[in-house]
Amino acid sequence: MIRIPAGNYKIGFKTDRALSECVKHNDPCKRKWFEDEEPIHTIYLDSFLIDKFEITQEEFAGKMGNNPSEFKGKSLPVEKVTWEEARQYCKSADKRLPTEAEWEIAAKGGEENIYFWGNEVQSGKANFCDLHCDKRWKAKQFKDGFETTAPVGSFPSNGYGLHDMGGNVYEWVSDWYGKEYYGYSPTKNPKGPLKGKRKVMRGGSWINYAVGTRPSDRTDAKPGKRLNFAGFRCAK
Repeated sequence: MIRIPAGNYKIGFKTDRALSECVKHNDPCKRKWFEDEEPIHTIYLDSFLIDKFEITQEEFAGKMGNNPSEFKGKSLPVEKVTWEEARQYCKSADKRLPTEAEWEIAAKGGEENIYFWGNEVQSGKANFCDLHCDKRWKAKQFKDGFETTAPVGSFPSNGYGLHDMGGNVYEWVSDWYGKEYYGYSPTKNPKGPLKGKRKVMRGGSWINYAVGTRPSDRTDAKPGKRLNFAGFRCAK
């Protein structure tokens, strides 16, 4: 695990800037996809630890006794796990799922860029949609070499030394999803709405266009869903 220092951090992203980044490479793009990233605001986080890598199928099967993944491989990230299964795994390791705020700050790697690696889409930085993408993906020159999931750690780490914080598989976090939550969240150690129907996933995946791998991108899903593009990592 890697320790993220306590401190004040900015989270969120400008809707119009995200839309502009989408339009550069994708068709279609909709403004509503990015409206939940506003407003940009400052929060304080206590120091925390977060796994350097996504949980692999070997790790998950070793603790939970089964491997629900569609794309089998010991070093591939576990996927098709429900939110509750992810929570239980972390609990069994004396850990927990990260909060959405913790995840976003960890993913940024100490930088304020569009992507964890910089401000432009680049090949070889993350496992996002390329080989299997349809005509809506304009930037077909960007390649990562993997049709679906990649072994964890196949791509460069971010500034904190964390791997796959963008792409490969979405990662469940602890929070319930609230579209307007960034407008009223606490300024110290926010933990998401008290209740909801959908849980937050962060980081984008092998099925996403690059714009979906931004650290600030917010996505949600029903906690009982089994998705072949969703996994997790733990925090403490």
